[in-house]
Amino acid sequence: MTSPARNFSGFVHPRSAFPSFSGQLYPPHPEPKSVLVLGAGLAGLSAAYQLVNAGHDVTLLEAKPTPGGRVHTLREPFIQNQVAEAGAMFVPGHHTLTIGYVEMLGLPLLEITAQATDTISYLRGTRVGHPSAANAVWPVPLTQTEQANGALGLWTSYVIPAATGQLGDPRALGWPPEVLVKFDNQTFAEFLRSENASPGAIEILQGGYFGLFGDGMDAVCALDVLRDIALQLDGVPPHVKKGIFAASEVPAPVAESLRLAAGGTLDAAQAALLCFTIQGGNDQLPKGLAATPQLAHRIEYGIAIRRIEDTGNGVRVTSEGGRSWEAERAIVAIPYSVLREVEIRAPLTAAKRRVIAGLRATSVTRTFVQTSGRPWQQMGLPGTAATDLPIMYVNDQSISQPGPAGILESYSAGPRARAWAAMPLEARYAETIAQLDLVYPGVAGSVVATATKSWDEDEWARGDYCYFEPGEMRRYLPAIARPEGRLHFAGEHTSCMPGWMQGAFESGHRAAGEVHSA
Repeated sequence: MTSPARNFSGFVHPRSAFPSFSGQLYPPHPEPKSVLVLGAGLAGLSAAYQLVNAGHDVTLLEAKPTPGGRVHTLREPFIQNQVAEAGAMFVPGHHTLTIGYVEMLGLPLLEITAQATDTISYLRGTRVGHPSAANAVWPVPLTQTEQANGALGLWTSYVIPAATGQLGDPRALGWPPEVLVKFDNQTFAEFLRSENASPGAIEILQGGYFGLFGDGMDAVCALDVLRDIALQLDGVPPHVKKGIFAASEVPAPVAESLRLAAGGTLDAAQAALLCFTIQGGNDQLPKGLAATPQLAHRIEYGIAIRRIEDTGNGVRVTSEGGRSWEAERAIVAIPYSVLREVEIRAPLTAAKRRVIAGLRATSVTRTFVQTSGRPWQQMGLPGTAATDLPIMYVNDQSISQPGPAGILESYSAGPRARAWAAMPLEARYAETIAQLDLVYPGVAGSVVATATKSWDEDEWARGDYCYFEPGEMRRYLPAIARPEGRLHFAGEHTSCMPGWMQGAFESGHRAAGEVHSA
């Protein structure tokens, strides 16, 4: 999509500033604690890193053979040293903690450059090449105003006013207030209808970013979607508008400069307006953090946790096979979709047990097709498409990578993700290629490699980012991150930014602070 000048009347950003980054948040503790951190995703790694720097004795246990959780880069079987992100994709320059750790580790960044048209739409068998253009030709009926304003106008008319003007501060203690119950009680599709969006407009919006929450717009609560938008600059997330960020209210990250893969550096204030990936793969962020002197000798891999006990005087953790570890406190940075399979012998409140048992994780299946060339570019089209096909959202994973080859991704969520996961691999690949060829003719004849990742099938994830159905945010949020006895909880699902690396880091810092001050 293009980025026309926008003037939101009375625009006031509804949130507190993103937290500033510091490699050492807390002073040395006069009475260091022994701490177990369960899970070496970004939340667990950052919590452990901060606690070690404050002098605490930390042991980090991870079920997988490598760190990173859902930051997962695929390198095989792609040619020309290209990679694909099967987990966290974007490094927005205004995400202070993500950028802070990137700078601390000296990781070079690739800018995701904006294109003349960032996204196309494929709806009812018709490709709409300039969906943001006024009077774009759509295969669905729209009101005269909707037709005139284009796809971006659907955002600014129906979504942005509520996200920027009514939500308050999603970071505030006790959020959401009673006035927002109306958004929690309705699905996002119901919210759009209440804003007088036409059925055609709702059908258009379902094909892109909004369709990737949980089981779709008819299932996810409106407040969940609006919160995510509110916490992005100008209310437009990078899933939809990569590389386009501008808001004077947002402070630059605490970073002097960032290394660019092409050479040279970029001032952090400039970086705050852009979006990036890490050269060579985003998994270098958790791997780099795990390899720091503070953590390298403190992580044990291949440890499947089966029981967590609060003994009253401390915490005991037992793994599959009967090994056990003891400490004064534990940070549980395990997704609740996995944690519910772990025996917890602790005096948890009923509210905490309900959220562990009930918090939903979005089903996500991502399939990658590498081609010898980039036929979409030859057609003068971007490799990003919002579709009503089972492939759902198409993303150009090679947009910032060198080489003539290209990688298109099918990003499917909800019921369609589960349907893809149930297919034999060869059928999954064949059908994905056929559907990509409908959107971008020529793809099918140039395929050189395929890969896929179903997060439901990952036994240490059991789904991807969390989401909420109507009524669940006000029921779950008060308990979702709350410590219970000697147990503290971290992970993107316990933050106000589910699905983002920034959210994982924020939760890790919060949990580390709880332990440090306990």
